[in-house]
Amino acid sequence: MKPESTLATEVVTSRDLLNRGHELRNKGALREIIGRQVAQFCFQTHGESLRAVVLTGSLARNEATLVKEEKSCRLLGDAEFLLIFHTHAPLPPKLAMSLLRQNVESSISGLGIAGEITFSAAHPKYLRSLCPHIFAYELRNCGQVVGGDSEILRHIPSFSAADIPLEDGWRLLSNRMVEQLEGLEVLEQKPNLLPPRLHYRTVKLYLDMATSFLLFAGEYAPTYEERAQRLRVLADSQRAEDRTPFNLRQFCDRVSECTQWKLSEINCGTSSISQPIVGLDSTWWEEAVGYAQALWGWELGLLTGSTGEVDNQELLKRWMNCQPVYRHFAGWLYVLRNQGWHRSWRNWPRWCRLAWRAAPRYWVYGAASEVFARLPGLPEEVGAGPTDADWERLRAFLPVIPGSEKYSHLPCWGTLAKEIAWNYRTFLAETVS
Repeated sequence: MKPESTLATEVVTSRDLLNRGHELRNKGALREIIGRQVAQFCFQTHGESLRAVVLTGSLARNEATLVKEEKSCRLLGDAEFLLIFHTHAPLPPKLAMSLLRQNVESSISGLGIAGEITFSAAHPKYLRSLCPHIFAYELRNCGQVVGGDSEILRHIPSFSAADIPLEDGWRLLSNRMVEQLEGLEVLEQKPNLLPPRLHYRTVKLYLDMATSFLLFAGEYAPTYEERAQRLRVLADSQRAEDRTPFNLRQFCDRVSECTQWKLSEINCGTSSISQPIVGLDSTWWEEAVGYAQALWGWELGLLTGSTGEVDNQELLKRWMNCQPVYRHFAGWLYVLRNQGWHRSWRNWPRWCRLAWRAAPRYWVYGAASEVFARLPGLPEEVGAGPTDADWERLRAFLPVIPGSEKYSHLPCWGTLAKEIAWNYRTFLAETVS
């Protein structure tokens, strides 16, 4: 039996695309083309064991950033797909998902579309088990079924934005701060203009700072454009006595600029991909770091009910102490399974000490936040040696300290930043514990 689909799954050929070249200039049509190709490959590969293919993320919301080139286009960021399999069908191994990704990326490249595709797989019970948080809300309200059961997203329990825990906004901000630590070696040269990759991540940092702040302010919305509008309303009505982490009008201006750029279609022949806003040098990036650090501490203060002048690390300790001990262990079990029960025995004593105090997520965030807070001045600290007590203290927070030989050309802070990012990608990015 052929799967029901919200989009036709016939293959789009190069000839078709050349005849309809204008579609490369339109995000909605581009989303449809990518959706068709992905659905086609997924059902060819997995057959009747696959129930539905769902597009999530900014492309599903029609908010992806599109770079127009001479005869093609590319997406900044990635196109995220969730494959839902029938209940008794086995989920594909990671190698099979990787091969599927490569095949799809090669296929759309032949159509003149460059972009990264990401896949995750689950059974319907995963959707039914989703608790209120930002991802589940956006998946239910903005996800696009591109193949298969068009009603599959109704399995997600209905909840309102007000039901999303405030900690979810703080975690989102923390994740974006960790992502800033990847690729920071370019800052050693103090570039006049931010490299495109760091610029794009800083734009995402601004956008998700707005998301996080609005959740705490009770004004969360699922799209970038709605968030910018709501933030503007709050900024225009801000009073001097309002307790906010920074001047909302100035922050709102930055978010509006980033939103406009994120939703734009960029001509590759211009400088707008690396310099969409006037003066995008390291000063603009440092300003974003300052906003994020202030917001991170302000949110922790609200989560812990703290008042007065309390530094960010003390606030994190208080939040860690608020977590029930039993909630610590799911994350550490994930680390243990990932590293191997027998291969990791040397780490067991240290893991036990860390697990008693907090889940791996909070330790990684703690290390990341301290490095993040020192980012603007770090290039001047290149001389800090690998035995520096402060860096070693932060390194001891990490669940796993990977071999650092490949980072030997970096200063000590650069090595630590890479190690933090590795722990985040390995143990936190695909989990909620």
